[in-house]
Formats: sequence, structure tokens, C-alpha cells
Amino acid sequence: MARALRRASLTLALPGLVGLSTLLHWLAGRTVAGLWIMPDEAIYAVRALGLWDHGRLPLFGQSGAGYSVLYPAFAGGPLSVGSLGTGYALLKPVQALVMSLAAVPVYAFTRRHAGVLPSLLAAALTLAAPIVLFSGYVMTEVLYYPLATAALFASIRAVESPSYRRQGIALALIAAAVGTRVQGAVLLPVFGGAVLVDAALRRRREQLARFWPLWALLVLGAAVVLLLPRAFGAYEAAVTGGYHLGSGLRLTGEHLAYLVLAVGVVPAGALVLLAVRSLGDRDDAAARSLVSVTVCATVLVGVQVGFFGSRYAPHLLERDLAALPPLYFAAFALWLGRGAPRPRVATSLTAFGLLAILVATPWNDVVNWDAFPDSPGIALLLQSPGGWRPLTAVSVAAAALLVLFRFAPFMEAVGLVVLGLLVWTSVKAADLVEPYAAGAQQVLVGTPRDWIQRDAAGDVAYVFNGDLAGGPVVWEQRFWNPRIRRVVSLAPHEVAGPIHQVQVPTRLDGRLPIDEPYAVANDALTLRGDPVAKQDRGPNQYGLTLWRLAKPARLATMITGVQPNGDMTGPATVTVFGCAGGSLHLTLLPKATTTLEIDLDGSAVVSKNLSGLPSWSTSIPVPPSRGPFPCAFTIRGGALLGSTQIAFAYPS
Repeated sequence: MARALRRASLTLALPGLVGLSTLLHWLAGRTVAGLWIMPDEAIYAVRALGLWDHGRLPLFGQSGAGYSVLYPAFAGGPLSVGSLGTGYALLKPVQALVMSLAAVPVYAFTRRHAGVLPSLLAAALTLAAPIVLFSGYVMTEVLYYPLATAALFASIRAVESPSYRRQGIALALIAAAVGTRVQGAVLLPVFGGAVLVDAALRRRREQLARFWPLWALLVLGAAVVLLLPRAFGAYEAAVTGGYHLGSGLRLTGEHLAYLVLAVGVVPAGALVLLAVRSLGDRDDAAARSLVSVTVCATVLVGVQVGFFGSRYAPHLLERDLAALPPLYFAAFALWLGRGAPRPRVATSLTAFGLLAILVATPWNDVVNWDAFPDSPGIALLLQSPGGWRPLTAVSVAAAALLVLFRFAPFMEAVGLVVLGLLVWTSVKAADLVEPYAAGAQQVLVGTPRDWIQRDAAGDVAYVFNGDLAGGPVVWEQRFWNPRIRRVVSLAPHEVAGPIHQVQVPTRLDGRLPIDEPYAVANDALTLRGDPVAKQDRGPNQYGLTLWRLAKPARLATMITGVQPNGDMTGPATVTVFGCAGGSLHLTLLPKATTTLEIDLDGSAVVSKNLSGLPSWSTSIPVPPSRGPFPCAFTIRGGALLGSTQIAFAYPS
């Protein structure tokens, strides 16, 4: 009876871990106020809603290729339930469950070869990894983490015991990973490389012929890269562009060092010792195939991420390493299942080697707030306990873990220490994300988020003239306000990403190619028509205004050199379109200004001494005989000039 109860409790342990992870990560995801990894989250969210609400999912060209196919199909279901707010809230627990399923292939493989308790530890480590916090974001990592994990462990099974069925499963899962995230294409050469490494370790070549479907797909993939790079769409430049060798190698090294740190150091040491053991034991097919896949994945993914980052995001990209940690946790479990052998010389050399790698990495430069959205695992180092700098904290923690790795009598207990460290890191990262995301929401969208949906009775165009927060403002507004149908960008400004957009020059008459009855723009612009609603985004950002447009759609004014709070620290320009017969109204605050000059089209129209005045107002008329060209008012003050009103009144 006791044995039956024990067996039942162990059987329920994995579902219990998955359920607990789902609950905890859902609670962590609820603290994320909205989209904040931009524009990525908004791109995937808009594609998901487009598929589920309208049956549209662009797959080709810059607006489609290279972006996920499977993730929109997955995320669009929950997002489409009820209002956007309801759908967004529902998505969080669903994603927490899906990411937590990454523990299943890890457990299934290690349970077969290492026993129950090491397998449960590997599954728990997989769920404790900070990357699982991405379940709170609308990001492809949600689906990629479990799919890439399943694909890699299916590859291990195929390498361990070759059969066409196992190859087919592995290749199908790799295809699913690629359909979720283009980066998954690297899993195909990882599979091929592991087959070759395994054959070399076994000194048997006859099995290579059985992998002819894999070799055919690798040749086809190489042909696509060389002859049809446009198939990668938005990532075409990443495939065909040049990379700086030095920067790429440096970032590759930093990412591999970070991988050792991100898995808790000890699993990396276990992998090395497992590899040493598998070299001397050709009959341990499970360990040999796991080592082969893990080594190939580490090298190829590390190079891929390092060189990509050197050109597009020169900082740590933990989320791009998402496929790797479960392999290390499985290696740790297999090593434990083999009795955690620690040959004195090999273990000492491994410990010294890992410590040297970690100490030689310039963590004080590598760890920064720019990297945090992509690398939640650096949370502890951003606010290190005791006020230590990152390099000191890493060196001390790594040395302590490696001492345990070398001398601790019970390695299972060391595994629990690593688990606690990962849990602590995830909790700290979740705590840091909450204010970070809330601040991003204020800057990007304001409150209420669906203000355009509430006040517009028709389609809306977004007039983009640049923004202090950049193009992500447009994406965030577009997600929460689907009435925004397209973007009209005033050259040279442009919103990055696959958004419906037209870029136009600023015409002398201010005409805009807008057929929609409404338009929204930040308050550095005014449009001809009636303001319907305003959205505040805080004191350091321009507000947004929704306009009911007069026909034809035209710009009214364009202001440069004025900060969102009205201050001017240099010359400011007010460009007015169709200005004849109107007047410019100003209310200015002298602050650090004594002498004020205002020009109209280069000719002085105001010269005023503001000394001792708390404020000053004026109205500058434009003659009715003025031609059709825009007026350019230039305001020149001292070191600091404030304003509470800059407005142009058109003749009635």
C-alpha cells in the first residue's frame, strides 16, 4: 500500500510542478501592465488579432515573412475573447501553462535514463529559469521555449536510436519551432552536427546513410539561404548582411559565459563531466547523444546569437538562448543518475575552467538596464546584494558553487541550491519588471488605453512626425485602438515594423493623403478640424490629440524646438500652413530670458525685453494678402524660455 501511494505521488509530481509553475507565472504575469517589449509584442499581438478577427495573416514580403506563423494562431484565440482588456488578461494563464509544458520533454527523457528524482529536479530547473517569465508577454518565446525543447530532445532520441519515425518527429518539431520563430532554423544544423559528432564518438559511419532526409533538408536550407534570402522577409538583411568578426566573436563569448551563469554553473560542470564519461563509455548512448546535441546547440546557437547581436542588439540576449538551458538541466540529471562521478583531476580542471571563463567576462559592462528586457536573468546583478558590482558578485557566487561542485558530498542538495538561486532570480526579475512595464505604459499609451476606440466613430489614421518615445508609441496605440487603420509618416520619419504605412513629404499646402474621418497625432502637430479627445502621457512626453478632420485633410501647425512641458532652450519654430489672415497667439514665461525676438519668414516682427515680467502674451497677425506658402515663425529667447500657449487662430 505504501509503495502504491509513493508511486502515485511520484506520478503526480510532474503535473503538480507544471500546475504550480502555471499558477506562479500567471501571478507574475498579471503584474505586467501591458505591452512593453516594443515593437515586438505589438507586432505579434496585431498579427494574432488580424488572423482571428479578420482571417488575415500576411506571410510574404516585409509585412509578413520572417514573423511568426504559429504564435499568432495560438495567441489570437485568447486575445479575441471579449474586449481587448479581457483577452489580454486571459492570455496570461494560457501562456503560463504552455511555457510550463517545456518541463515535459525534459522529464520524459531524463526519467527514462536517470530515474524519477533527478528527472523531477531537471523539470523544476526548467520551470525556474527566468526565461519562463516571458509567459507574461505577447512574445514568440512563449511557444518557442516548449517547442524548441521538444525538438532538441526529439533530436537526441533520433541520434540515440536512429529510425525514420524518430527523424520524422524531430524534423516536424523543428519545422514547428521555425514556424514559431525564424531563429529555430538553427536547430536543423544542430541536429545534423549532433549526428556527425555521435558517429565520430562511436567511430561508426554506417548509420549516417539512415539520416538522408536530414541531409537533404540541410542542402535545401543552404540553397534557400544562398539563392532565395527573400524567403526570410524581415530577416533577409540578417541573412545576407555583413558582420564584424571581432564584435561577433566577443558577443558570442559573452553569451556563452552568460549561459554558464544562467543555468547555475553546476549543470555546466555536470555536462563537461558527463561528456568525459561518455568518451570512455561507448555503450551509454543516451549520455552520448545528449552531449552531442548539447555541444552542437551551444556552439551554433551561441554563434548565431552573438553575431546577430553584434549588428542589431549589442547586448545580452538571454531570450535568444532559450532553447539551451533545458539541455544543461537534463545533462545534470543524467550525471546525477549515473551517481554524479567526480574524477579528481577532471572535476578540478572543469571547475577552474568554468571559473576562469566567468571571471574573465567583463560583467560590469555586460550587465546593464538596456539588456534587462531581453535578459531577465541579470536581475540579481542589476541590484546586487551588498552593493557588489556585477563582476564581484559573479566571481564570488561562481566560486562558491564550484566549491560545492567539487567537494559537496550530496550533489542532489547542490541541485536544490541551484534551484533556489534560479527561483530567487526569477522573483527578483518579476519585481523589477512591474515598475518598468508600468512606466512604459504611461509613456507609450497613457490612461485609458482604449481612448481612441471610445471617442472615434470611424476609422483613424495616425500621423507620425517622430516621437520622443519613438515608433513603439504607434504600435502600442494601434494594439489598444484597432480603429487606427494605417500610419501616415512625415518624411524622414518612419515607424519600424510591418505596419500599414505610407511615408509622405510635407507639402507646402499641408495636404495629407488621408481619407479616414479621424486622425491622431502628438501635440507637436495640429490638424485642420476639431479636437475630439486628448491623451496625456506624462510631463516628459507630448500628449496625443484625436482630430475629426476637415476635408481635405491638412496640417495646421508644426512645432519644433519646444519641449513637452513648453520649455525652449534654443530657437523654436512654428510652421503654419494656410496662414494668410490668421494670427499666432503666444503666452510666454521669461524664466532665464531677458530679450525675446520673433521672426516671421526671417523678418523680425517682435523684439521685447521681458526682464521682471512673470509672463507675457501677444498676438502676431499675418496679412490676408500673404501667399499660399506656409508661415515660419521663429522664437528666440535666452537660456530658458517657457510657454503655456502656442496656438494659431485661422480667420473665420
